[in-house]
Amino acid sequence: MKRRHFLQLMAATGMTAQMPLWTPKAHAAPAPDQFLVVVNASGGWDPTSLCDPKGLNSAYEDQSDRHLGSTNSVELDPAKAFGNIRWSAIPSYVSNDETVLLRVENQFDQFFNTYGNRLTVINGIDTGTNNHDTGNRVIWSGKEEIGYPSLAAYFAAATSPTLPMAFISNGGYDFTDSLVARARASNANFINELADPNRYSGDRGFLFRTSDRSVDQYSAIVAAQNARLQRQLQQEGLPLRRQQLSQLFSVRSEDSNLGLLSVSLADIKANVSRDSHWNPNRSNSLKSQAEVVTAAFQSGLAAAANLNIGGFDTHGNHDASAYPQLGDLLEGLHFLQAALQYAGIANRTTVVVGSDFGRTPYYNSGNGKDHWPVTSMMVLHPHSTGGKVFGASTSDYRAQTLNRSTGLPDASGDTLTPAHVNQALRRLLGVDQSPLNGNYPLRVNDFDIFA
Repeated sequence: MKRRHFLQLMAATGMTAQMPLWTPKAHAAPAPDQFLVVVNASGGWDPTSLCDPKGLNSAYEDQSDRHLGSTNSVELDPAKAFGNIRWSAIPSYVSNDETVLLRVENQFDQFFNTYGNRLTVINGIDTGTNNHDTGNRVIWSGKEEIGYPSLAAYFAAATSPTLPMAFISNGGYDFTDSLVARARASNANFINELADPNRYSGDRGFLFRTSDRSVDQYSAIVAAQNARLQRQLQQEGLPLRRQQLSQLFSVRSEDSNLGLLSVSLADIKANVSRDSHWNPNRSNSLKSQAEVVTAAFQSGLAAAANLNIGGFDTHGNHDASAYPQLGDLLEGLHFLQAALQYAGIANRTTVVVGSDFGRTPYYNSGNGKDHWPVTSMMVLHPHSTGGKVFGASTSDYRAQTLNRSTGLPDASGDTLTPAHVNQALRRLLGVDQSPLNGNYPLRVNDFDIFA
């Protein structure tokens, strides 16, 4: 049995109590050979305004045959296509400012035309819920029930459980079930302070010593911290808690790779310009998250991460809110790809994008859209897909049964759910045969989404 598989089995069964108190340091852990980024569009996005457009000619009617209006407020544009992928045109209702309309249209067009050849769009996913908490959980774990780890946490535990920052989360569903420690690292200042708490900082100087080093209290502080951490570790009786504490303490120790992470982050910030990818002062939070995660991957500290962007719960003025926010999401994804490319790991990183659920195929009285169980997900592969779409919703944006091999509508097929998507993603990422799979089975028929 390979060492990696042995460690995976130990982590899955809670047998780490028989291992030494301290797990291997970050620089001793095997570097991941692939990475996963999950990007959560928090609040419930509207795929009909993005990658499953319906246009003006489709209209929703409820069970009493009441006509509730058009799904979208803009016609389909045949030019908005790459391979089998279609994306929405930008309606005039977005803004009275032509520069805003042009910016959002460019964000949509540039993203799909640039990355369409590596993109799989998965349409017609039935989440079975319009509740935020349940939707967030089922999309990112495949199960409605509480207790299943997120896809990113599962991947990190299955591939690189000993890395000190194996799973970085910036929000969204990030439950780990104690398989790995969840690390929070969203910006450069946080990383720099963690890497060197006593670093020199402009007018503030050094925190714990004088500039001429005649007084140096930091070594005593480090010794006291280490003694306290050892006491905490020895007092913890639960095996998985001990493992997580060991990983956390490894991150905080001075001989971890955080110094390398800090250097990598500075390099990325200096050479991957936010303003040229694509618009100044757009999607800055997502871009900051992307910088840190890319640097952590490049430094061998992390294997998986959650990125998070909000603003998609558009119960009012849907078009004016949703389209610019979707454009900024796509801009952030482009920046992530630019950073990964610069770091030399884009060809080893899979990016999965999704949201709690979808939005109604009609507008409410406030020109907004409410919660709807049907949704889409997008997967950016390291390699070519030809611009692939798997699955489909009906013209009035309902789920339908699909052929499990082709993804085309099929009366004798199955309804595509987040469990099917998560199962296919586990297989795509090579973790479907992990020992963890037995503890977190999805128990659904296979859909050949990525065949």
